[in-house]
Amino acid sequence: MNKVTVVTSGFQKDLNGKQERVAHLVEGQYYFRNKKHYIKYDDSSMDQENVIATTIKTDGGSLAIFRRGAVDTEMTFSKGERSRSMYHTPYGPMELEINTRKLEICMDEVEACGEIDLCYDLQVNGMPVGDYELHIKISNADN
Repeated sequence: MNKVTVVTSGFQKDLNGKQERVAHLVEGQYYFRNKKHYIKYDDSSMDQENVIATTIKTDGGSLAIFRRGAVDTEMTFSKGERSRSMYHTPYGPMELEINTRKLEICMDEVEACGEIDLCYDLQVNGMPVGDYELHIKISNADN
């Protein structure tokens, strides 16, 4: 397991066109097992008191994001495909539908680094909520 720096940045655009920039930097761990890349980190960007354990898993063609803690979900992304998942919150569950428009993954297991570019539309309980762009950069913290 390698110590890594994970930088997430991107935009969230609601149905009215209002755009919000998001950015977050955390320390995490990277490992490569069974031809899959795993990046694990604790996310406290939304709430300092409720840390969410986050795991990103990719085989280079698809992407899964697992979040456990104050919220609980497994989101999957494959370019040109729709996926569904449940998003469990303290206020109750919500059904997510994700339409992945863009997914580019470039990972290097030897250097424990890489980049992921993701664009998707999101519906919650059957209602469109917005467009999302996410860039994830993983850097080996030991270098």
